[in-house]
Amino acid sequence: MKTIDPAKAGSTAGVEILKLLQMYPNGLNAGEIRASVGTVGDQEQLMRRLRHVRKYYHVPYEKVDDRWVYVFRGEKQNVTTDSGIITGKQRARILNLAKGRCQMCGRTVDEDSIKLQVDHRVPQTWGGLTVDENLWAICVQCNHGKRDFFASFNPREMAELVKIESVHERIARFLKMHKDEWVDSHYIEDIANVRERQDDWQKRLRELRYPVVGMDIETGRYKTPEGFIRSRYKLTKWVDLPPNHQKLIRDWDDKKKRLLIKQQLGLA
Repeated sequence: MKTIDPAKAGSTAGVEILKLLQMYPNGLNAGEIRASVGTVGDQEQLMRRLRHVRKYYHVPYEKVDDRWVYVFRGEKQNVTTDSGIITGKQRARILNLAKGRCQMCGRTVDEDSIKLQVDHRVPQTWGGLTVDENLWAICVQCNHGKRDFFASFNPREMAELVKIESVHERIARFLKMHKDEWVDSHYIEDIANVRERQDDWQKRLRELRYPVVGMDIETGRYKTPEGFIRSRYKLTKWVDLPPNHQKLIRDWDDKKKRLLIKQQLGLA
């Protein structure tokens, strides 16, 4: 068992969590960790402990033997990261910009008696920095919901994806990570919007199917247990995106240029 640095673990509970995960190579889920580490506190406190230790240790949330679990992968080397601490000045600036309105659901402090919290838009575990551009003011309910939803993403995948500027490439890379698997539309939507809001992420997805790009992406629908109809997508053929893919897509959308492109590709 590797020695855990208490300073990097951040707390006695952090040390216990890391030692526990080392004992279970196939990982443990949040409930199992809380049941074994009595000092960890409730679910929110556990998530806070995990966010801290992940700054210095590789503890991905991944699928192992059909279970989503936290796995200890060792200590990170040459860690360069911000503290994650939101200063009082930052908090005041972000709250002032919000004008008493939750920047996620739109409810207000005055009319709806909500309490606002300043939090990271892109989580620290995904590489999000503690800078004004990555902070927003959201209500307690939205913050809890966001954390629960984001916990369903693989942090290692997201840390890679948030670095990609092109929304086409971001969506494509995510689908490649799950090639030949059905992926729910809401995951793709959040991948598309992780850096900036996309007015029509579905169009970006459709454009990946253009002949000038050449990916094969199947579309399907399914009914949830609650009776709702949801869309899902599956990448069945991957091709590397051309460096000028955005220009190629614009040219394909131009009807006059499309005819010429079809002739060049032998599709006319």
